[in-house]
Amino acid sequence: MAVRGTITPLHALLLFLTSASVLAYEILLMRLLSISLWYHFAYMVISLALLGFGAAGSLLFLTFENTKSNIDQWLIVLAGATAVSFPLAFSLSQKVGLDPLQLIWQKSEWPKMLFTYLLMGIPFFLAGGIVGMILTGAGEGVHFMYAADLLGAGAGALAIIPALYLGPPWTLLPVLGCLLLLGGIICSFRLPHAWKGVLGMLITGILVGIAYAALPPVPRIHHTKPLPMTLAFPDAKVEAENFGPLGMIQVVGSSLIREVPGLSLNFGLQGSGPVPSLPQQKLIFSDADTLGPITRFRGSLDDLKYLDFTSMALPYHMRHPAKVLVVGAGGGSDVLLGLSEGASRIVVLEANQQIADLLLGPFADFSGHLYSRPEVQLEVREARQYLHSTKEQYDLIHLPFFSAFGSSAGGLQSATESYLYTTEAFELYLSKLSKTGLLAVSCWLKLPPRDSLRVFSTALRALRKQGVSSKPEEHLFFIRSWKTSTILVSKNPFTPEEISRAIRFCDERSFDLVYFAGMKAELANRYDIEDQPYDYLAARALSSSEAESFLRRYVFDVGPTSDDRPYFSHFFRWDKAVELFQLLRKDWLPFIDMGYIFIIATLMQAFLASGILILVPLLCVRWVKGGETLPGVGKIFGVLLYFGSIGLAFMFLELALLPKFTLLLSHPIYAAAVVLSSILCFAGLGSLSVKRFMGKGTHFLWIAVAGVCTWVLLDALIGDRLFMRAISWPLGGRVALAVSTISVLAFFLGWPFPSGLRMTAKALPGLVPWAWGINGCASVNGAVLAKCLSVGIGFRVLMLAACALYLVAAVIFQFLFRDRRELIQTH
Repeated sequence: MAVRGTITPLHALLLFLTSASVLAYEILLMRLLSISLWYHFAYMVISLALLGFGAAGSLLFLTFENTKSNIDQWLIVLAGATAVSFPLAFSLSQKVGLDPLQLIWQKSEWPKMLFTYLLMGIPFFLAGGIVGMILTGAGEGVHFMYAADLLGAGAGALAIIPALYLGPPWTLLPVLGCLLLLGGIICSFRLPHAWKGVLGMLITGILVGIAYAALPPVPRIHHTKPLPMTLAFPDAKVEAENFGPLGMIQVVGSSLIREVPGLSLNFGLQGSGPVPSLPQQKLIFSDADTLGPITRFRGSLDDLKYLDFTSMALPYHMRHPAKVLVVGAGGGSDVLLGLSEGASRIVVLEANQQIADLLLGPFADFSGHLYSRPEVQLEVREARQYLHSTKEQYDLIHLPFFSAFGSSAGGLQSATESYLYTTEAFELYLSKLSKTGLLAVSCWLKLPPRDSLRVFSTALRALRKQGVSSKPEEHLFFIRSWKTSTILVSKNPFTPEEISRAIRFCDERSFDLVYFAGMKAELANRYDIEDQPYDYLAARALSSSEAESFLRRYVFDVGPTSDDRPYFSHFFRWDKAVELFQLLRKDWLPFIDMGYIFIIATLMQAFLASGILILVPLLCVRWVKGGETLPGVGKIFGVLLYFGSIGLAFMFLELALLPKFTLLLSHPIYAAAVVLSSILCFAGLGSLSVKRFMGKGTHFLWIAVAGVCTWVLLDALIGDRLFMRAISWPLGGRVALAVSTISVLAFFLGWPFPSGLRMTAKALPGLVPWAWGINGCASVNGAVLAKCLSVGIGFRVLMLAACALYLVAAVIFQFLFRDRRELIQTH
């Protein structure tokens, strides 16, 4: 179905701009939906919205014969429609009122979920029409157009990151529309009357502005997120706001704000005088989730006595650490705790420059110039990157709460990666402790217990792997308040004197003892009384020979996490699914890993929608062909399986690389920019090289498959060690390493799709749009399925599964075109 002479380099420019704007739109959706909902939900919506590309391929299969004669007019119309849809689609989706927390209980939310997806998928559908028409019409030049497609996508992924510093992310949506209009103007010069096309694009630009002004695409923040709840206070107001790729950072002030996690209910009852008041505070929010308070500090340590009544003060009473490392500074509460307890040197790590700038700038006076004090050293660096680069040792390393209380309690972070709480991370912390050093980890209290038990089991594994002691259980101490749990991990066993001090600390504050080596059962569950001492029984089992049996029986997955499977808050177990959902009916478990449930719900809808998009063209195939000889069922099935396999495999690898390189590059947004741009750009270069290798026969595809499999094998053998050596490098060096390593893999990833499309265009031309649509649908399913699988089996196994799919695709390619050697030679 190639249309010789129809597709020109001008179309390659339009294709480049379309792909760049669509990838930028995808990343903007991640940011916008991270603000309105949660990061992983944004990821799922984007994956399902990509079904728009599959829908475009299916529709193109039915209509291309009727549209190819006027392809330039259609491309201009689609470019204008896509430009208008960028701001309009998101704005309308916010009017639907989807509440994802009600999906389990309210059936009415499912249609809202589907409608929201359809609205957000409109720009993908329209842009998919542009991409599909150009690729279908390119014929033998498809490799050149596919390269333009991938290079444009890579450029868009790379360019949107610095653009996010310019202001609110929603203000960039009309800018993306202007890129499409520019492409439409370029394509207008192919028309007999070019001025009509140019005028049409200018008028469309005015419509984009009107749509943005009339229905501004501002995120509708979910009512359960901390920001709208805080702004509901009578005198609450946003006092500062800045934007960047790492988040929308806001500071809210109110006379009613007081946040002290883990504060004892005994505070203020220890004397006969007036009840001491808590100092004034302001709250820092990142994407509408709480990062912590900024506390007014006038320099007097007497104003900080309340911090001694938190569970986080325990390490200071056991060993009086002098040199402290605080990970995740936030508003500085943990720094104030260290100062109040007499620490002589505090190193503060904050990964987000935006937050550091707030404490050093507009709120420096309010916080008492906390980060400018002589005892405090601020480092704007990610924790593991800093620890790999320093030779210093610390008496105390303090880890922050994993997430805000609301999102933690709701299981909303169950699909979120974190490399601060893995076994490898704990081993690194232990190696940076002094001989009497402590690692302190605090978690929000949940019933049945989950987070605290995962910390406990991870710490035990790290102690065993470090060879610290033959009795690692003697190096752990575990307490809980009415709302938080605190676990201490020591390089040396806790002494009887230290244990006595800790018991006294807990008794004075009505904190419950949970575990220390040799602890008697009657010491547990004395203040905040539960039906059973769940934490104590679980910790005792985990620290004994019954650990493996307990992990198999327990209703949640609380085993240690690793860098290969860094999902700290994922506790869902399929073999306990029935029991878990029965617990939903009880008061003690309001939510079960909602984040993971969202992914499963998306996967179900993706499979359903993909089936419809693929089967409908098959049902219409006789009508389309109009009596012409149809390819056999085997050929149709082969094309389906080939393009489905490479679509799944590509997404499996991409979705494994994104979180893996987050560890090296220190933040997900940097990983997204570098990994996506590298994969797409170098896959585009690989696509350009296909024509040279295709002349060698159908066996040439095995070169690419061998290259992919070799890369994955080498990554499994030496990838982790390479990352650990490079993680302390400057950001530029780490980016260079990421690009250089990914480029080799991506080059070979660029072969299978254009190779299959070129051969299909020559041998089975009627199936080209269908093949393109199948690949798009498989990519959507692959994105969601990859997330589900990586949570359960880890990145390494996921990448091996991708290799297996590419092997299957190579065999199918050999079968489909084994009698088509003459076609290859003519290419």
